[in-house]
Amino acid sequence: MANFTSIYDVEKTMYQKFVESAEKRQDKPCFYYYNNTISFNQAKDMVDLCAAALLANGVRKGDRVIVCAPNMPQCITAIYAINKIGAIASMLHPLSVASEAQYAKQLVGAKFAFCFDVSEKAFSGMSDLTLVKCKTAQYFPKTPYGLIANMLYKKKIKGKTALATGVKKFYEWSDFLKTGKEYLKNNEVKAETDCHATAVTMMTGGTTGNPKAVMLSNYNINNLSYEVQNVVETVIEKEIDPDKDAMLTALPVFHGFGFGMCMHYSIIVGQPQALFPQFDAKMCSDAIKKYNINYVFGVPDFFEKVYKAGYLKGIDMSNMKLIGSGGDVVPYSLTEKMDRLLKENGSEFHFVTGYGLTECVTVCSFTDPRREAPQGCIGLPTYNIEVMTVKPGTTEEVKGEDGELCVYGPTLMQGYWNDPEETAKMLVEHEDGRVWLHTGDMCFIEEGTNDIYYRQRLKRVYKISGYLVYPSFIEEAYRAMAEIYDCCAIGSGEEGNTKLKLFVVKNKKYANDNEEELTNKILEFGMQNLSKWSVPKEVVYINELPRTKIGKVDFKVLK
Repeated sequence: MANFTSIYDVEKTMYQKFVESAEKRQDKPCFYYYNNTISFNQAKDMVDLCAAALLANGVRKGDRVIVCAPNMPQCITAIYAINKIGAIASMLHPLSVASEAQYAKQLVGAKFAFCFDVSEKAFSGMSDLTLVKCKTAQYFPKTPYGLIANMLYKKKIKGKTALATGVKKFYEWSDFLKTGKEYLKNNEVKAETDCHATAVTMMTGGTTGNPKAVMLSNYNINNLSYEVQNVVETVIEKEIDPDKDAMLTALPVFHGFGFGMCMHYSIIVGQPQALFPQFDAKMCSDAIKKYNINYVFGVPDFFEKVYKAGYLKGIDMSNMKLIGSGGDVVPYSLTEKMDRLLKENGSEFHFVTGYGLTECVTVCSFTDPRREAPQGCIGLPTYNIEVMTVKPGTTEEVKGEDGELCVYGPTLMQGYWNDPEETAKMLVEHEDGRVWLHTGDMCFIEEGTNDIYYRQRLKRVYKISGYLVYPSFIEEAYRAMAEIYDCCAIGSGEEGNTKLKLFVVKNKKYANDNEEELTNKILEFGMQNLSKWSVPKEVVYINELPRTKIGKVDFKVLK
C-alpha cells in the first residue's frame, strides 16, 4: 500500500470523522430535510442507535450491508452506523429492479439491507435477508408544510410500491432503532478504527458492461472529501466556515460524487447539508436561497433544468464558493450559461467542471474556479493526484498527443469485490514501481498548464442523466421475451445526450409479426422490468448480430 503525505487528517474512519464534527457542532444543523432541521447531536444519536441495532440483529465487522435508499436522513445514518461497527455499506441505486438487487446481493454476499418505500419490492423472495424499510416521509416536519408534503409524496408514489414478501426478517425504521436501544441497555458498542478497512462498495461498470462492486476504504473517501477543502482553501483562498457554509446534497449518495463530494465533505467540515431524495428544480433552488447554500454540485441535466426554469435568476450568489458539474460530459454551452448567471448574480468565481470515476471515488480533476475553462477541458489534477497518458493497452507514457488517462493518488480503489482479474486490468504497476489506475478514457494533457482535455470513453457503459446503464442487463432482460432470439443495446448520439438503441434478432416463430406492435410490446416490457434509464428509445430489427472473428458481437459495426 502506497504512503501519501497529506496536510489533512485522513487516517480516521468515516465514523470517527463524523464524531469529531458532532462533538464540535453539537446542536448546530447537520441536515435540512423538507423544512425540518436535524442537528449533529440528533444525527449522532440516530447513528449510534442504528449501529447498536445492526449488532443486535447479527451484523458484524466485515459484513456487507446493502443501502438502497435515496438522500434521506435514514440513508446517511445507516452509512455511518455501518461504518462504526466495521461493516461495509454496499451502495445500490434506490430505483433498482429485482434483478439488479438480486445481482448486487449475490455479488457481495449481503444478508442485510436498508430500502425505502419504492425499492422495498425489489427485495421480495430473499429468504436469507433482513430488510429495514425507511419511509421517505419519516422525518418530514410535523407542520402543515410537512403534512402537505406527505400527501403529495403519497400521491407521487401511488402504484409504485409493493411489500417485500418472503424475506427473513422485516423492520420499519422506528422499530429497528428500538432494537438498538434495547441492545445498549446491556452492551457497549465499540467503534472500529482501521482507516484502511473497506468502508463502501459502489456498483460500476468497470472495464466491461458487467456491473462490479468497487471497494473503497475510509482512507480513500477521506482523501476525496478533503480535495474539496483544498480547492476552497488553496485555490480560491476562502475560509471554511461551517456557520455560514452549506451544501446542496441533491447528487445521489449511492454514487461516489454525491457520497464523497457532498455528504462526507459536509460531515468532515461540520457544515449543514440539504438532503433531497429526488431532484426537483424548484425545491432545490428554494433551498439554495433559504439556507444560503454556497456549495452546489450536480449532473449536467440538473443545471440545465434549474437554468431553464429561471429559479436562480436574480438571487445573490456573492457567497458562492463552489458550483459545478460532473458525472457526465458537461456541454460547453451549459458552462457558458452558468458562468453568465454567476456573474449576473454577483459571484466572483466560474462554474467548474470535474472528471473522475468510481474507481478513484470519482473526482480527480477540477477546472479552476478563478478562470474561464477552455472548451473540452476537464480541469487540473486535484490535491495529491497525479495523471499521465499512455498508449492504450500499455504502460508507455505519451506526451503531446491523445492517450489513455492514468491516475495515481490516495483515492484509488482497493479493487473490485472478488474480481482480481478485472482489478488487474484497472490497477496496473508501471515501470516507476507505482500502481496507476487505467481509466479507459482517451484524454490529452496540455504540457505547461497540465490542463486535461477529455476525448472519448472507451468502456461499453453508458451514462444517461448521470446514471450508469449496463447493456448486459438490458440484453439479458430482453432475451427472456419469447419473441426475441438475440439482441444488443447500443448508445447513440453524442455523449451527454445518449439514447439507447436496441438491435433485435427475432425468433423464427415471430419473424413475420407486425414490427410496430412488437416494438410497443418491447418498450412496455422494458418499462416493467428495467429502470427507466435502461429502456431503449429505438428498436431496430436485423437478421443477425455482426460478430468479430472470435465470435464476439461487433459493437463498432452496430454503432
